[in-house]
Amino acid sequence: MSYSEDVVISKLSSINETQEAIVNIAQWVLFHRRYADQTVKTWAKALNNAPAHRKLGLVYLANEVVQQSRARKREEFLKAFSPAIAGALENAYRQCNADLQGKIRRVVEVWRQRIVFSDDVLKDIETRLDDADKKKPKQISGGRRIGQGMSFSLGLPLELSKLATAHSDVNSKVNTLGEAVSSANKFYSAVTEADALPAPMEYASQIEKALMSVNSALKASEEMLKSRQELIRQLESLLSVNKAALESETCQHSVLEEKKQKALDLQKDVSDMILGSISEPSNDDINHDLANSDDSSKPVDEEDDIVIPEPVYKPLPDTKPSEDKAQALSGLEGLDPALVNFLSSLGEKDNASTPSVA
Repeated sequence: MSYSEDVVISKLSSINETQEAIVNIAQWVLFHRRYADQTVKTWAKALNNAPAHRKLGLVYLANEVVQQSRARKREEFLKAFSPAIAGALENAYRQCNADLQGKIRRVVEVWRQRIVFSDDVLKDIETRLDDADKKKPKQISGGRRIGQGMSFSLGLPLELSKLATAHSDVNSKVNTLGEAVSSANKFYSAVTEADALPAPMEYASQIEKALMSVNSALKASEEMLKSRQELIRQLESLLSVNKAALESETCQHSVLEEKKQKALDLQKDVSDMILGSISEPSNDDINHDLANSDDSSKPVDEEDDIVIPEPVYKPLPDTKPSEDKAQALSGLEGLDPALVNFLSSLGEKDNASTPSVA
C-alpha cells in the first residue's frame, strides 16, 4: 500500500490497545521511514483529536516505533519525534483521567530507562506533565515523576510506597516485554520458517534483524525478571513485617483479656463487701442494742421471778379502828341490835382479809 496522509489517518483511526494492532501499524510506519516527519505530524494531530480512550493506543504506537527505531539503529523517527513528543503528550495527558495519565507516565519512564530520547527531551516531557498536574485539583494522580518516586503514593506508609513503586515498575514493562517478544518471534519465524531462502545478502540481513529483535526481547525479559523479583521481595518483606506485628498484637490482646478478667473479679469482690456492710450490723450498733435491751437474756435470781402487781385501787388513809367502827355504828342507829352486830362482824372480817400495802 502506497504512502499518503489519508492512509496514515485511516490506520491511526483504526488503532486500539491490543498488541497485534500496534505492532502491525508500527511495522507499516517503520517501512515508510522516509516519511517520518509527515507521519509524526499526522500522529500528533490524531493524538490531540482522538477521544480519551483511544489516546493510549496512539501513545503505545509511538513507543513501539521509537523503540524499534532505536533497536534497528534508525534515526529517522527518533529525530522526528524529539521536537514534537513533549507537546503531544502534554495535550493528551491533560485530556486523560488519572488511570490513563499513570500509563502515559510509565511509558515515558521506560524511555528514560532505555535512553530512547535525550535528557533534554525527557526533562521537557517531565516539566510539561508536572505543570499539568499542578493546574488540576490535588488528587491521586496515578502516575510517577520520571526518575523519582510514585506521585500517587502521597500519604502512603513507606512500606506501601515501595510496594506500589515495584508494582508500577512491573506493569510498565508488561506491554514492552510482550511487544518485544512478539517482534522477536515474528523475525525469527521469517528467518527459520521461510519456504524458500532469499539471496545470501538479503538472508544475512534478515538474520541480523532477527538477532537484534531477539536480543531486544532478551533485554526486556531480563528487566522484567528483575522487576518481578523486586516486587516479590517487597511483598515478602511486607508480609514478614505484618506477621511479626500480628504475633506481638496477639500477645498484647491476651494480656489485656487477663487484665479485664482480674478487674471484673476485683469489682465483684468489692461489690460483695459493700453489700455485706449494709446487711450486717456494726459492733457499735450491736453494743447499743444490747445496752437498750431488757435483761431477759441474763440469768436471774429466784426472787426476781416474783412479780408484785400494782394495786388497782388506792387504799383509804389509815384511821384508827375504834373511830371507824364508831362512825359506822353511828349510821346504824335505830336498827335491830342483832342486825347491827352481824354487819359489824362482817366489817371486821373485811378488814382482816384486806392486805396491807407498805
